[in-house]
Amino acid sequence: MFISRLCQSLNDIPISKKLYFIFGTIILWMVAGLCAFLFSKVVVTILTLSAGSMAVLVLVSIIRSFERIERTNSLSGHAEIVRGDQNLNEVDALRISLAKEQQRAEHYERAKQYFLVNMSHEIRTPMNAILGFGRYLQRSLKDPEDLDSVKMIIKSGEHLLTTLNDILDFVNIDAGEISFVCSPFNLKDTVQSIFMLKESEAKIKQIEISYSIDPEIPGVIYGDSVRLTQILLSLTSNAIKFTEEGGVFISAVLVSDHDDHVIVEFSVQDTGIGIDLDMQEKIFSPFEQGTNHMKRKFGGTGIGLSIVKHLIALQDGVIQLKSKPGEGSEFYFRLPFLKAHAGKDLTKSQNKVHGLAEGAEIEKEVSILIVEDNKINQLLVIKLLEQRGYQTTVAENGKIALHKYSHTDFDIILMDLQMPEMDGYETTVHIRNMTSHKKDIPIVAMTAHTIKGEREKCLAIGMNDYISKPFHAEELYEKINMLINTLV
Repeated sequence: MFISRLCQSLNDIPISKKLYFIFGTIILWMVAGLCAFLFSKVVVTILTLSAGSMAVLVLVSIIRSFERIERTNSLSGHAEIVRGDQNLNEVDALRISLAKEQQRAEHYERAKQYFLVNMSHEIRTPMNAILGFGRYLQRSLKDPEDLDSVKMIIKSGEHLLTTLNDILDFVNIDAGEISFVCSPFNLKDTVQSIFMLKESEAKIKQIEISYSIDPEIPGVIYGDSVRLTQILLSLTSNAIKFTEEGGVFISAVLVSDHDDHVIVEFSVQDTGIGIDLDMQEKIFSPFEQGTNHMKRKFGGTGIGLSIVKHLIALQDGVIQLKSKPGEGSEFYFRLPFLKAHAGKDLTKSQNKVHGLAEGAEIEKEVSILIVEDNKINQLLVIKLLEQRGYQTTVAENGKIALHKYSHTDFDIILMDLQMPEMDGYETTVHIRNMTSHKKDIPIVAMTAHTIKGEREKCLAIGMNDYISKPFHAEELYEKINMLINTLV
């Protein structure tokens, strides 16, 4: 209906109007299309500009992000450099700190050695006089009461000296500074001397003491008799200390015999209080004496067994223990000793180096220069030497000794080391640099210095032998007797 009516209406319109209508419609469509085109361009431009702006923004953002990353990396690198510098500074600081600590440790070690040397000298010098005069009086006194008093003085002095030796040995062992000598000795005489030293102590406690020596052990063997005596004396003293009833028994048994050496097992048994199983290992540690009750009751430094263990270990031996509480204890160990022919070969080579000679005592008048600054020790040495018929002259220091020696000949010089004006080292060097026959006189260092290396130092500068204070008269006579043979 609508279409038919529309067609009827169009038929009623004149042709001219129809043409105007057609052209108008075409123009309208063209304008509409142009507007649409222009509108689309504007939209596209706007969109393009917007997209460009966004791209720019994104690009700027990316650039800025890279800049931030670069700055971050730069800062990180700088931080690494700073940290590296800090690490280097820390290493340098640590190195400097360690160097300072090492310097402090070395300074402490030097101070310790200086203290030990001086402490040893200052204690041993008067102890030499106390023990020396005590033993000198012991041989001459007849009254039993006076003799007992002198024996107590000697015993107390020996106890003090033992404590001092323990302290010095403990320090030297801890520092790895302990040495041994190889010289001939009779084992039976060594054990018998320990028995004689401890017999009176055992009698006071009303306990028995005895010893046994295997007859198969050679009469003369070579080793360090002084260290062996120290070991056996310490074990015997402990056995007597901890024994209230029964007794103490010392034995030496030959366990193996080789071409050039023998191995001897030593044992010290007692019927004392015994040692608990859990304490048997601890007692060889420094300052261990079992319980606090035992420390208070029996006293002592608590380092004796520790020293014994180390002295035996340093001679390739091992100390062992058998003990039951209330039944007693047995300490036993084995040590090697050279036979006479092997020991003589070794001694000959040592004597050749040190300028000593072997031989029997020569009956001749011997003149001895005593270089000693301590008046009491001067008097003691004079008495001991004149008792054997030696002629003596005293010089208070090295300068006086050189003056006297330049005007008078002597056969032997006993040289103290620590003296005012000129010490024993410098004096010996002056004598050895003389151009005449006087430079070859035998010199014995007679000193309270006992630190390891002292003997070697004395021998290195030209001394012939070394004796430490306090000494036994027999030890001094033996040294002089040996050196007299160099005069032949």
